Amino acid sequence: MRTKGWIPGLALGLVGILAVCGCDKLTRNHYEMIVQNVSTTDDVARTIGPPSHELPGQWHYTREDKHLTVIIDFSDGDVVVRKQWVDGLAAEWDDTQKPGDTDSYESTKIREINQ
Repeated sequence: MRTKGWIPGLALGLVGILAVCGCDKLTRNHYEMIVQNVSTTDDVARTIGPPSHELPGQWHYTREDKHLTVIIDFSDGDVVVRKQWVDGLAAEWDDTQKPGDTDSYESTKIREINQ
């Protein structure tokens, strides 16, 4: 009888840990799993979770405590066409838009200011 008693306790403990964890899926590894021109809105939501803010064709993720912003742009067919990782603490900016592309004025403007 004793061996059966620890199984429900272990299961309850694991459920408690997972509930308390509230694990944030917005990590660099998860961000890297999103593939430009392949991943869809459903893929992004499963991989890094729901956005903090949603605009037409664009999802924003912000973690003010980590100085982190992620922006995902979607085509009309809900496929990722661009993604950006902006980490203020690590002074890191990853953008799938290549230098010289003029699709985004803001991105180009930021590059000019930082150069």
